[in-house]
Amino acid sequence: MKIQLDTLAYTNRLRHVSPIQKLVIGITMLCFVMVAHAPTHIAVFVWMSVWIVGYAGIPWRIYLRLLGAISLFLALSLPPIMLEITARSIAEITEQTVFIYSFGVFHVYIGVAGMKKASALLLRSLSSVSCLYFILLTVPFTEILAVLRRIGVPCMVTDLLLVMYRFVFVFLETVEQLWIAYKARGARHGFSRKMRDAGGLVARLFARTVQRYQQLSIGLAARGFDGDLRVVASSHAFVSRRYAAEAAAVFLLLVALEWWTGR
Repeated sequence: MKIQLDTLAYTNRLRHVSPIQKLVIGITMLCFVMVAHAPTHIAVFVWMSVWIVGYAGIPWRIYLRLLGAISLFLALSLPPIMLEITARSIAEITEQTVFIYSFGVFHVYIGVAGMKKASALLLRSLSSVSCLYFILLTVPFTEILAVLRRIGVPCMVTDLLLVMYRFVFVFLETVEQLWIAYKARGARHGFSRKMRDAGGLVARLFARTVQRYQQLSIGLAARGFDGDLRVVASSHAFVSRRYAAEAAAVFLLLVALEWWTGR
């Protein structure tokens, strides 16, 4: 099942809430996560998940798939943080360890301090991602650009963001088409053959992406592009007093929790 982020952003239950209000909630929580500790990270993650699944009505299966995709990258980044390599003798390792492996004069071990750092990074990353997903899944990208232009961001910057956002989906669509074609022609077995096929796919992917970029440039020129991409924002958005009051109350509770855990 393909996850259409734009479709979710335009059809969620918070669609008609002011994009500025949703951006303020998401960015405020994101900034708070940067200075908070682990218990507060868990609370922020749970609260933003309630906003995404409960208030916005995003299907929980899709939300879990999005979290799983980012968790894969997080899992790949944790081992270098936990693993320690030293040439000292085992007796000289003063840190408490949960795993140690020796080869020659070197020792590879996982210490308790490294595991604490990795767990703190994981919790902070997941809570930050939940804040970003809240913005991505509830605010259409065109409305984000409209807000950025309203606060004075140059049009050149917003135009670049729009083109980059568009090409993310072009890239994913091209990858899917090439992968289907590769499977339809009979995927070959063997590591060397798979690596050779992967190299060919990357080369074709680059050529196809450049071709799509040229088509986009021709389309913009044919429509009279004058250097400014116009975006349309919703005219039916409103500021919800209920959501504002809930967000303020929960934020104060999170601040109290941070103060209590940080003593």
